[in-house]
Amino acid sequence: MDGTSEYTHLKRRFSRDMANGVAELARLGYPARIFHRMLAELGAVEAARRLVLDPKPSYGLWRLRDLHRLDASVEMWVLLPWYELLFDDSVREQAARKLRLLDVDVDRELGQLAARLTPTN
Repeated sequence: MDGTSEYTHLKRRFSRDMANGVAELARLGYPARIFHRMLAELGAVEAARRLVLDPKPSYGLWRLRDLHRLDASVEMWVLLPWYELLFDDSVREQAARKLRLLDVDVDRELGQLAARLTPTN
């Protein structure tokens, strides 16, 4: 797969994962309306990039912490190794920084999330 088609494939996969994540959060009682709207308006990669690069942790990130579901946060998913091509170092570093602000052991949590997931085609 060439670089362009790989990037397009990853964007589609990330979009699907974000849509599934929003649906899962709604089932948990957190509809993530702002992020859902961002997905529709900007697409998943740009919505994630903007959310992560905002210097303050979002309400949604705090809410996920309260639900003990930071594994469902955009910040965590941006850090998954199979999505590295979609996000530059500044985005990935900011995602990790925000999670650390919430006392997350990023390496441990990311390892657990990655082990639990199998990238879909």
